[in-house]
Amino acid sequence: MKKDTVGVIKSKDAVNTLKEYYFKFYGSDKTINDRKLLQKYVSERVLKRIDSLTANPENLILDYDPFIKGQDYDGNAIRKTLKIEPLQNENEYRVSFSQFGTQNEKYTDIDLQLKKGKKNNFVIDAILNDEYLNFNKNSKKNEHIKFYVLDSAKLQLQKYSYKISVLEKNENKNKDNVQHNSNPIILFKGNQKISENDNLIFSYNDNCPADGFQRIVSKNNYFTIEQTYCKDFLIAHSYTTFKVNENGNIILYKYGEEYNDRSNPDKDIKSVTKTSKDFGDIKFENVTENFLHNLIQN
Repeated sequence: MKKDTVGVIKSKDAVNTLKEYYFKFYGSDKTINDRKLLQKYVSERVLKRIDSLTANPENLILDYDPFIKGQDYDGNAIRKTLKIEPLQNENEYRVSFSQFGTQNEKYTDIDLQLKKGKKNNFVIDAILNDEYLNFNKNSKKNEHIKFYVLDSAKLQLQKYSYKISVLEKNENKNKDNVQHNSNPIILFKGNQKISENDNLIFSYNDNCPADGFQRIVSKNNYFTIEQTYCKDFLIAHSYTTFKVNENGNIILYKYGEEYNDRSNPDKDIKSVTKTSKDFGDIKFENVTENFLHNLIQN
């Protein structure tokens, strides 16, 4: 072993193990499903945690490969661009690579913690920059393990695919007449998490019979979050539509509400719609319940 330029112990065996693992499992476009071979490089606690997060398709928490922060990749690009450097702490390394080898593509960084295995070999024992596999008990992000995917939608564009997932607490699963409120929404690009919004789905109102979140609808490069809430004596049907623009940014496209009178459902009430001409470019993560309520009042 030797010290690198920042004084961190750098093990040649650890680096070679990581290089061998990535070349073997991600160095080509051929998928390898060999549990025994995987155990040579990954610890049992990591494998068991992955199993627990992927066992139930209806409660799929980990819907990407955490070792590449996605599902799709170009094996040749990873082989050509793979870099491994030690981090500040002993036995912690950063693996960096270009996932697709495209021009101006930002490198993917995977921070790994290694330990000595049963055969005195190095195995991956944590993914430090993954919210589910860092094994940090104090991490607030690990609270998402208490959620399941309530609804999701995909956008398949020419260069990338996007996925929008709405989460719900496990304690509410399979309950009758559950109102869905304050649900986290996670946004993926190519199955890599790029954004999260915990303030878009409206909060709970115990005097309101509306159901809260309803569904996600997607078409082309647009997706709409549909939900209902109470506005005075009205049931408001809310439609929040986002657009993936030419730069790949997700911005608010329009917001609209339709109304039903709670005491007179047949009453005709004028709907309201606001577009980007009214509010400009607002990023997905900056759209909140208060912003939408204030927008519709102006």
